[in-house]
Amino acid sequence: MILSKTLLENLLLEYEAKKSLNYVVSESLPILFFGDLESFSTQKRKVVTVGLNPSNIEFQSNPSEEYSFFRFPEYEGNIQTLEITLNNYFKHNPYTKWFRTGYEPLLNGLNGSFFPDNEFDKVLHTDICSPLSTNPTWSKLNFHEQESLRRDGFELWKALICELKPDLIILSTRRSYLQLLSPKYIKTIHSINTTKEGKPRRPFNLDLFEVSINNFKTSLIYGEPKNLPFGSVSTEDKILMGILIDNLIYKEKK
Repeated sequence: MILSKTLLENLLLEYEAKKSLNYVVSESLPILFFGDLESFSTQKRKVVTVGLNPSNIEFQSNPSEEYSFFRFPEYEGNIQTLEITLNNYFKHNPYTKWFRTGYEPLLNGLNGSFFPDNEFDKVLHTDICSPLSTNPTWSKLNFHEQESLRRDGFELWKALICELKPDLIILSTRRSYLQLLSPKYIKTIHSINTTKEGKPRRPFNLDLFEVSINNFKTSLIYGEPKNLPFGSVSTEDKILMGILIDNLIYKEKK
């Protein structure tokens, strides 16, 4: 295993403690990350993306079907197969729509990718609020339900980040979740104030912050979402933003 036994055991304990809640997907497994952890751990460039919690769609091929482990064929309920399962997620049957249309174009501009079918550095996806999948989705849970999961889920996420030690975190959720990290603003990397037709639009800013997570300091990129990560900007703009991040965070260090 690459992650610590303690972290993975705590992950399973979190699932066991809360799987009976009526808003937690019953036929599921706790998802601490998705992506090629083996490659990530040996790369010089370590990038992670952030969502809120795993989608219930991870356990359904369509909404009319029962929940199942069809995306997770290796999982046998123990920490060894849990890490293998999460490591191999993008190699089997991932929920591609969310990943390919959300973060992936920006990651490609950054010479990174979630997927195995290219030569880019491998990026891991994580969830800041909870490793547990819910139905209804996170935004439709009430405050008490969210807090019952976020309280421990956020601590697990911070522990994961301290083990992964990424040099860059990319976050596109509601800004309130950025504020959980007490970010230190550094600069705005890119702004979009007009549409392709030249008309005024709601301004979009891609900002660089520094964050300290359990005394581990790293860089964080933030841009607001719209249904998907960076959902209000085009694929072309996402690729450009990835290039700008690459130039700022990596090429300037050389």
